[in-house]
Amino acid sequence: MGAAYILNNCEAFTPIGAASQRVATIGFFDGVHTGHRYLLSQVERLARENSMAGMAVTFERHPRQVLQTDYCPVLLNTPEEKYRHLAESGIDACVMLDFTVQMAQLSARDFMRLFLRERYGVEKLVMGYDHRFGHERHLSLADYQAIGREVGIEVVQAEAFQTADLTVSSSAIRRLLQGGDVDRANRCLGYAYELAGTVVDGHHVGRDLGYPTANLRPENVLKLVPGRGVYAVEAVYDGKTYPAMLNIGFRPTLDNGAESTIEAHLFGFSGNLYGETLTLRFLHRVRDEQRFPSLDALKRQLAEDAATVCRMLGRGDSELTNFVGHVIGAKNNEI
Repeated sequence: MGAAYILNNCEAFTPIGAASQRVATIGFFDGVHTGHRYLLSQVERLARENSMAGMAVTFERHPRQVLQTDYCPVLLNTPEEKYRHLAESGIDACVMLDFTVQMAQLSARDFMRLFLRERYGVEKLVMGYDHRFGHERHLSLADYQAIGREVGIEVVQAEAFQTADLTVSSSAIRRLLQGGDVDRANRCLGYAYELAGTVVDGHHVGRDLGYPTANLRPENVLKLVPGRGVYAVEAVYDGKTYPAMLNIGFRPTLDNGAESTIEAHLFGFSGNLYGETLTLRFLHRVRDEQRFPSLDALKRQLAEDAATVCRMLGRGDSELTNFVGHVIGAKNNEI
């Protein structure tokens, strides 16, 4: 795994090791999915072949947030998550630019000369599929290559990422997650989708039903919350991972109004999580959200859901029995 050097606002750039020549690619890289990783692997391969360093150039804010002040993106990664996934990709370095109105007004030539060539020592630029930069949105690959020859950067076209049965793009992954299809979304991402946040006070109904829950408030309001329903997830707290049953939705049986909640029951955990940070890893979808005729019917369904989640997460009957024991022991405790 290559180390990723995160350089904010491009003013703090310092040379990475002894390398002064770099192969770079540019993109927002939301999700750092398998298509992005294929592109980054090409950058790294070209860098090694030429004894250079590979670098990803990206942005902390979505460019449309600057160009359209009322635009509110729905993101797959927080900036911190993107840093981590880019580091895991093996790329040598990452430059995180602060996209501004002034930057948006730069021509492709000025951006390549001022930022890529002069500031960051880029000698080769790998262009991803259908990617554009600079205020001239009509430029073709041949145009970028001509500009590159003027400023001293060789521009090459990346190989297209192809899969037999999946369309891999950030927008396609968002649609999958919004529809609850976390299995296919995870295949596209190459890892389990995560949602982190703070545990806040709730209605305490889960405790009365025998399944005390941690109610999560996402740490980033722009982060995508998967579609309503019940999920099999892993909950990470204080360095430990717990199998968990998660519900996202409006709890129609309880008539809780229009407020959507994110509630996780952690199997095998008993304690107080209020105010703590919890990270959920989405692994499988169990069922849609539904209204039940009574609380007893809801309790029976929760028991079935718990068994289904444990099977999905590879937990045997003996472990499920042990988890149920924890549930009974935790019934009067606040998760």
